[in-house]
Amino acid sequence: MALAEGVGARRRVGPPPPLREVGDGPTLTRGIWHALWIRPWWGAWSVVLFLGGSVFAPLGAMTGYLWGRLVEDLAAGEPTTVLTVVLVVSLLLAPFLMADAFRRYPRWWIEVMLRVRMSVLLGQIRTRRLPRTPPGEAVARSMDADRYARYADRWVDVFNGLLIAVLTMIVGGTWLAGGILLVVMLASALASSVGRPIAGRSAARSSAARAGFGRAVVSAVESARTVKLAGRTPEVRAHLREVDDGRVEAAVFEHRVQACLDGVPTVMVQVGAVAAWALYLNGVWGLATALLVATAVSGFDWFGRVAGAVVTEAPGTRAWQRATCRLAGGRDLMQLPEGIDLVTGEAPPPATPDRTPLERLELRGFSAVHDDGTIGVEDVDLSVERGELVLLVGQVGSGKSSMLSALAGLIAHRGRLAWNGAEVTDPEVFLKPLQVGHIAQVPRVLSGTFADNVQLGYDRAFEGPVADARLADDVREAGGPDAVVGHRGVRLSGGQVQRLALARALATDAELLLADDVSSALDAATEVELWSALRERRATVIGATAKRAALNQADRVVVLVEGRIAAVGPWRELSPSWGHLAG
Repeated sequence: MALAEGVGARRRVGPPPPLREVGDGPTLTRGIWHALWIRPWWGAWSVVLFLGGSVFAPLGAMTGYLWGRLVEDLAAGEPTTVLTVVLVVSLLLAPFLMADAFRRYPRWWIEVMLRVRMSVLLGQIRTRRLPRTPPGEAVARSMDADRYARYADRWVDVFNGLLIAVLTMIVGGTWLAGGILLVVMLASALASSVGRPIAGRSAARSSAARAGFGRAVVSAVESARTVKLAGRTPEVRAHLREVDDGRVEAAVFEHRVQACLDGVPTVMVQVGAVAAWALYLNGVWGLATALLVATAVSGFDWFGRVAGAVVTEAPGTRAWQRATCRLAGGRDLMQLPEGIDLVTGEAPPPATPDRTPLERLELRGFSAVHDDGTIGVEDVDLSVERGELVLLVGQVGSGKSSMLSALAGLIAHRGRLAWNGAEVTDPEVFLKPLQVGHIAQVPRVLSGTFADNVQLGYDRAFEGPVADARLADDVREAGGPDAVVGHRGVRLSGGQVQRLALARALATDAELLLADDVSSALDAATEVELWSALRERRATVIGATAKRAALNQADRVVVLVEGRIAAVGPWRELSPSWGHLAG
């Protein structure tokens, strides 16, 4: 085991514990396909509606074909009643198709984002621990869920573009009709895919040139007096002119690149329209097919752009999907547990965990190991009987918090942890609420009411836990259980936050209470009352503290020095040797 210097003690480092493998979720293609089918009448059906609205719109492919056929039949003197009816129906149908699509599609989009966020939330609160991730990252990735919906939307447009090309080929009766559309789409996609990195580099160069010119101007203005005294004004002007020339050149190049990229799809559409009419004039196809291709090609600059975006955005979307799936425990981001419906709000009632009453807790060769291999405590031998109050004391870095975290299943442990003589082989599952209540050194408070924080939505006692946590007077003065504590408890003092977290743990009536320095912000009188109340509850408590009032009430005090037990016994016996650890 390696040793490193830490704050208050030496840092103990060993091999990290094995962590459960978390998968990357499905492939990007499978994930997008699943996303479109989570609510078929909103997702997949909207694709069909958009396709129909595009094809039968006044400037749609089929509308152009029908106009051409109508003109041809009129010129040939043939009946046009059927074609006229079909044309009118298509013109009247298109707006309804698009309206229905716009009614359904946003609902699908919102559900995709909500499913991603729900999957991450469930992954973060499941019993099995995931690799430690800053909460901000989990929130940021889940809030970026519109990236997933947007990429799926890209595929919808590409798919519709391909279908329109195939439909044009079938209706026109020649592969050339669809081929012109595909060439326009492919050229636009290539321009978007190849040109995006070039545009990015040109934009970066232009931005750097503007920044350089700005720095040069500021430097010249700040040094104007010195420049004049030195007689170097012409040289400074020449330098500014040179820098400005570089800025202008970079800006012009950026605009040229962007104009070229924007112009390629437009030019390709015009070329496609010209080709359609050129083939008509050369007798390759009739008026109906020419109108079919000419009207259909007008939208293929957009289809080409999104096809290019599908390629260029794939790496970033896939990287986001992998990272977010890991935060969700390796699950498909669209897969929700049975019984949860985000539309109706239905969800199964929370299951009541099994409870195994604690009679005796035994630690033998117990070591607490963090994910990076840091060893909090090692080779701890300790037995705790039901109803005992056992407190840990030691310098900063001695391992008190690590030991409590390991007993709560929050970090890994080595050695033997036995509950009523039976070894706990799966601490992440066994050491759960109702079994163990853990109050962290810096507790988290919800941005809700006192009742929200204590009961957490369960049908749990409120008055008793609040009274035992010596918080009843504070709740009454604040306005009662429904009084709001502010954003993350901003309206509460440090001592009130600690006691609120303690009341929350007491409300679970857990078999074992782990209290990490919950009285550090309390005055002496309140602290004595608090520990007396815990003794009266006959709660089994293992805590960490440096307060003499608490140590005096403990059944036993465990002195930790550099991660090892140095002494165990009543504080009255230990205080002559270890009194310097208490305040």
